[in-house]
Amino acid sequence: MELAKAWFPDDAPAVPPEIENILLSKPRLEDLQLIEAVPELVTGLPERGEGRNHDLWIIGRTRLEQVTICIEAKADEPFGNDTVSGYRNRQCRRREQGEHTKAPERIDALLEMVGGELSNWGEVRYQLLAGFCGTILQAKKDLSELAVFIVHEFQTDLTTADRLQENSADFELFLRIIGTDKPAIGMLSDPVAVKGVECLIGKAIRLN
Repeated sequence: MELAKAWFPDDAPAVPPEIENILLSKPRLEDLQLIEAVPELVTGLPERGEGRNHDLWIIGRTRLEQVTICIEAKADEPFGNDTVSGYRNRQCRRREQGEHTKAPERIDALLEMVGGELSNWGEVRYQLLAGFCGTILQAKKDLSELAVFIVHEFQTDLTTADRLQENSADFELFLRIIGTDKPAIGMLSDPVAVKGVECLIGKAIRLN
């Protein structure tokens, strides 16, 4: 709901200023033109089963390249219920109880994508790993060599400081494990290269 209100303030589409500003934080995107946007776009992940549901997918173009942008909208709810390790363990228990699931193999494939090990990624929120990898995979599907993964945080009178801080800590851990320095709020990171795609990462905040 907050995402829709931000992008359609007067029943007409408009790029929220905090999103425009974060995109312009990189000179590489200074002439970016947004071409198409689709909410709730699902990108297939490795192995059969769940895909990555992007709250908003955008395709854009600069003078030199096409850009895939995927946005994760967030108030103060956590980045999913599980860490990478917790989710994998839970799915393994389901399998031991006779249920069919390919989730452990999916997690292993995502870790292989980012060149990581469960020992390093175990405490990272699974939603952030899936969101980042889903952005990379969607960029490859779009034939984009540059991707942008943005957490669009909405702070309202209903959000709480403690929960926002927990989310901030989870996001910082993700950035550290993925191998990039934490950018300032409203700024994009240096590119992280995965599977031939460079991905910029950042957080934009909207105060309502």
